[in-house]
Amino acid sequence: MFASLIGLIGLLWRVDAAAVVSGRAFDRFISIWLENQDFAKVAADPDFTDIRKHGILQTRYYAQTHPSQPNYLAAVGGDYFGLDHDEFLRIPENVSTIVDLLDTRQIGWRGYFEGNPGPGYMAVGSISSSQSTPDGNWDYVRKHNPFVSYDSVNKNGTRLLNLLSFKDFEIDLAAGAVPQFVMMSPDVLNDGHNTTLDYATKWARQFVMPLLADGVFSEKTLIQLTYDETEDYAEPNRIVSLLLGNAVPDSLRGSTDDTFYTHYSILATMEHNWELPNLGRFDVGANVFKLVTDVTGYVNSDPPNAATANNSVSYAGPYNRNHTTKLATIAPPNLQLTGAGGLPVLEAIRQEWATQAEADTPYDGTGNVYDGDNMPVYRPQGQNVG
Repeated sequence: MFASLIGLIGLLWRVDAAAVVSGRAFDRFISIWLENQDFAKVAADPDFTDIRKHGILQTRYYAQTHPSQPNYLAAVGGDYFGLDHDEFLRIPENVSTIVDLLDTRQIGWRGYFEGNPGPGYMAVGSISSSQSTPDGNWDYVRKHNPFVSYDSVNKNGTRLLNLLSFKDFEIDLAAGAVPQFVMMSPDVLNDGHNTTLDYATKWARQFVMPLLADGVFSEKTLIQLTYDETEDYAEPNRIVSLLLGNAVPDSLRGSTDDTFYTHYSILATMEHNWELPNLGRFDVGANVFKLVTDVTGYVNSDPPNAATANNSVSYAGPYNRNHTTKLATIAPPNLQLTGAGGLPVLEAIRQEWATQAEADTPYDGTGNVYDGDNMPVYRPQGQNVG
């Protein structure tokens, strides 16, 4: 009986994996995050140089701020709400994420975090049974798992089951059951946080290259290898982002893309590729990956203040401990924005925030880049500006 049940579960996984929602330029997106390195150093690393031959290097990709945690949160939630630390955090249930957008089209998703003890694990970190870090810190850390900090995920048992480990990724990969949206974070050894640049790029080469082999993914799969932030806080927060996978045409492998991007571009690209609604936050106005716009004709543009982009200090917000400006509450989304998917704000968000439809908001769809020295401006809600 037990063996039959296991077989049935395996069959269900394969059936689920076959229900692919086609995208405009790719059918699966896997984002793999490393830690704390400046663009120039990574670009010169020999192991990275070898990987780079197979993809598109995005040369003007910026993190949102320092330290690590707000960047991860921003990539799935469209804002980091002023966060300027890496400590335990929970964001209220009325704040939506990419998960809510994907659910509108039943697009499967998962987060795989190396060393994660299991679904529902809520602590700040854990030590792997197979290895420990040189300085005695954790292998898995909560701050590199953005989903678990959002109550819209952590208070939903079904969604918590999607926050897994790298061992689960291996199982899903072997079963042909890797979902269509994936975020991955190695442990703090392999991501370079507690080790070195070359340690992390060697790991990345060993991990990523097999995923590029013919036949590993039958669907058009786009793999992003990126960093959360720079190492040098004194310089503009420009990081490496490399696009790989069988969704990258042969003619573009080894090329560069000079379009301006931030981590918010992950959201904008997913919205455009799968024609999703938007979050009504900084996802709207962020540029879409050129790999996709080359297919669709969507027009990107530099944010009006791109020339002054720094993104090294967090702007004011409810989770900011140090900024002189104090804001007590999370800003309401702009319920009138149209996103890169050509659709309005997610209907569930419109209903949740309906009582604040007349409240001022910092989200205007311009794509402007904000930090502690260039603060978001609160204005009445309205349609996209610019």
